[in-house]
Amino acid sequence: MRQFRILALIMITLLASGCSSGLLSVHKIDVQQGNSLELETTNQIKVGMNADQVLFLLGHPMITDSFHTDRWDYLYYFKPGAGEVEKRRLTLFFEDDAVSRIEKFDFPKAKGSVVSN
Repeated sequence: MRQFRILALIMITLLASGCSSGLLSVHKIDVQQGNSLELETTNQIKVGMNADQVLFLLGHPMITDSFHTDRWDYLYYFKPGAGEVEKRRLTLFFEDDAVSRIEKFDFPKAKGSVVSN
């Protein structure tokens, strides 16, 4: 009887560890929200570009503030079903309908990427 209990305990432990490894887990979908902010595209944004040029490259900003019309915020959020969350944020400041400052947050580091504050 004691051997049965030990064997049952071992089987339960193995089954429980198998569940946590993802073999019997629920399928989770990928969740993507916001603007697609690819490094190659955002590196094309330069100080001095007008608003129409920015709209052509990135589309409309995710957040527009009626009190700060000279600031555009682009947000990107991607949560894969299995894996790490990816977040990016791009903030553009305008003066006289031209980009005056660019701020990038949480972008992957790449050779030749320009980040100005």
